[in-house]
Amino acid sequence: MFFDDTGLKHSLLSPLLAQGSELVLPPTPLPDKNCVYPNWWIYLPEDGRHDGITLVRLRWFGRKVSTEVYVLGSGGWGIPTTAMTEIEFPHPTPGWKNVLYPFHGKIFMAIADGYTLGLDLTTSRFFTLKHPDGVGSNFMLSYADSGLYLLNAEGFQLSIWLHKLTCDDNGGWLLVDTFCVHEECKRVAGDGWVPRVGDCVDIVAAGDNAEFVFLVHEASNVVLYVHLRSRVVEKVYDKHDSVPRMWPQYEVCISPLMMVWPPVFPALNG
Repeated sequence: MFFDDTGLKHSLLSPLLAQGSELVLPPTPLPDKNCVYPNWWIYLPEDGRHDGITLVRLRWFGRKVSTEVYVLGSGGWGIPTTAMTEIEFPHPTPGWKNVLYPFHGKIFMAIADGYTLGLDLTTSRFFTLKHPDGVGSNFMLSYADSGLYLLNAEGFQLSIWLHKLTCDDNGGWLLVDTFCVHEECKRVAGDGWVPRVGDCVDIVAAGDNAEFVFLVHEASNVVLYVHLRSRVVEKVYDKHDSVPRMWPQYEVCISPLMMVWPPVFPALNG
């Protein structure tokens, strides 16, 4: 995303392709002047090709959520498909906890008020998945091969829930694993570990198939990586090694990505 003399532009880059060129996308359609869309995302097709790039706009107003879905074709963004739903659960929270990329034609948007909102891109239909009892706001979503994982942290206890998606999306959540990471987190943090009353870790990112999570222990100012299958815990970032006085002002944001290994980076130009 960048600005030029004509306004906001989006481009597609392939940093691991030495001969790859930058693809500048056509200007995105302007929303209705009477309707502000504070949330929007652009996605590549699931097969990774450039044809069929999707733009999703979401608007939350009161208990209602509406969407516009555009698909980029040879003639531009085309005519959007639209959908609207009304949230029935009490006290809906504006904004999204985390939004997953499209998978099997669906997008899932986690909301910190006890449920996840799904959007079927094929039918332009919303549906909701109520979270398991006891799951608060400290969680992340992760795709499974045939469903959806919910990874939750309460204190230092991690719980992994699986929702097997069916045709009507009415399946339930199954608790598939739970364990405590307190001692391992304390060990890898070393001398920087700072205990406190009501201590906990925050989940800030999760990998596909619930393979791993990134946790933040704010009192010790460290970011921890947990491989959930092997229970291995590693410290991957220590705020004390960088900018100590800036840490309290910023939220930790991590975006895991999959890539070929070993990577082949393009040669530096100049």
